[in-house]
Amino acid sequence: MALQNNLDIKHIKAKVYAITSGKGGVGKTSLAVNLSIILSKAGMRVLLIDADMGLANVDLMTGVMAPHTIEEVINGKASIFDALVEGPEGLTILPASSGVGHILEVGMESEAQFLKELLKLEHAFDIIFIDTGAGISANVIDFVFMAKEVIVIMTPEPTAFADAYAMVKLVATQKPDMIISIVVNIVKTEGEGTHIFTKFNEIVERFLGRSVIFRGSIFSDAAVSQAVMRQIPLAVYAGSSPAVQSMKNIAKNVLGLKTAKKRTIFNR
Repeated sequence: MALQNNLDIKHIKAKVYAITSGKGGVGKTSLAVNLSIILSKAGMRVLLIDADMGLANVDLMTGVMAPHTIEEVINGKASIFDALVEGPEGLTILPASSGVGHILEVGMESEAQFLKELLKLEHAFDIIFIDTGAGISANVIDFVFMAKEVIVIMTPEPTAFADAYAMVKLVATQKPDMIISIVVNIVKTEGEGTHIFTKFNEIVERFLGRSVIFRGSIFSDAAVSQAVMRQIPLAVYAGSSPAVQSMKNIAKNVLGLKTAKKRTIFNR
């Protein structure tokens, strides 16, 4: 894909969020999967797109078997309806190929093909989450730019802090009208997450002349790795765990909802 994304998805009625990170291993896919499930359980129609092509993990985390993938949709070998699979709690997933050993490079023609397929889902979903790859490659950024808001996930580690800033700087420079928000993962207390975000936002304001939004932090939780090992999403495996409660708060923060369409989900 070209770095300057010219795709227009204004006809998609769903709210579109890209979940990304400056570096790998910070819990990006875990947030994407579990946030999607939390909202799907609430009765919202949620589509999770695995756009981490070649290094995909959504299928592994959810245990779904994919007859077709986003790569086939992009290349015109399958329709988007053929590739959609049902995940846990009524979640719909557009999976990618995992462990293929390379990352698909997408040209402008294939990019247009994917948009054409995506527009077929015009009225099908309330929310679309795009789980992008990590880093600031052109492929990653173009998927980020398909969203209304990009949620950048980071951890307290200095390298994650620096790489998150690199992502925010690129988005702020290339698409200054885009909503940029931050989630701090693997914190010991809420105060730690707030403190890290405050430091981060001060740097963004000083050097980029704008602010970012704090969507919340996620507690360090041993159940996260246990769920991954069992290929069961954390929101299903341990729905009352501290990390899931954190993500419920993030869901409420992102969407500004206290209740969902069918039932409340934010009661502890």
